[in-house]
Amino acid sequence: MSFIGIEVEPYAGLGFPVLLAVAVLLSIRAKAISWSGGLAGALIATGIYLGGRWLGIGLLGLFFVSGSLATRWQRSRKEAMGVAQEAGGRRSWVNAAANGGVAAVLGGIAWGIDWTVPLAYPMMAAAISSATSDTLSSELGTLYGRRYRNILTWQLGPGGADGMISREGTLFGLAGAILIALPVGWVMQSWPLAIIVTVAGMVGNWSDSLLGATLQRQGVLNNHTVNFWSSLIAALFAGLAYAAF
Repeated sequence: MSFIGIEVEPYAGLGFPVLLAVAVLLSIRAKAISWSGGLAGALIATGIYLGGRWLGIGLLGLFFVSGSLATRWQRSRKEAMGVAQEAGGRRSWVNAAANGGVAAVLGGIAWGIDWTVPLAYPMMAAAISSATSDTLSSELGTLYGRRYRNILTWQLGPGGADGMISREGTLFGLAGAILIALPVGWVMQSWPLAIIVTVAGMVGNWSDSLLGATLQRQGVLNNHTVNFWSSLIAALFAGLAYAAF
């Protein structure tokens, strides 16, 4: 079967489930995820694998490793600032669903209809790009940002508050989006596709800030639902851009 120019075969062998089990157990042991996060992560990884095979798993791995490192980087300083992630940085099923749920559902859809929707792949990559961009922007921007502005009013404010952005955080976010986009462009041999994934990742990042400055501050959404909706917005943007291209 061919999927966006890549020949894929139906699932065979034990390579993926064995690797998945080892990765989940090691992540739990390293206290990067909780047991609920491990179970949810396994389901999400399965959906992404079905829709994107090993490239999809590679992108998920890049998000998880870079996000975990960024979360743990200078954690004591973040705790002193009051912006450290809860539960000691250990991700639960809610974190997994918020950041990877959209990509997993898209992967399941692509697999369920026999690989016949070419839009599914750039949309999956865009959702992961958005999650990576937002995580690096938030975790590192709060440490290295110099001036923070409200994305709506452009007024100066405290770092780490909902809807606040900085130049440094934006650059970290761009780096995260590029981190996901480069393997996509290389494997798919399409650098325009890599550009779409990069821009979509930043669209998701900015959507996160916009939702944070509005609905999250109003109590309508929380951080997890904001992450989910921003990754969905990134995926839809990539789908529209890819279709137009």
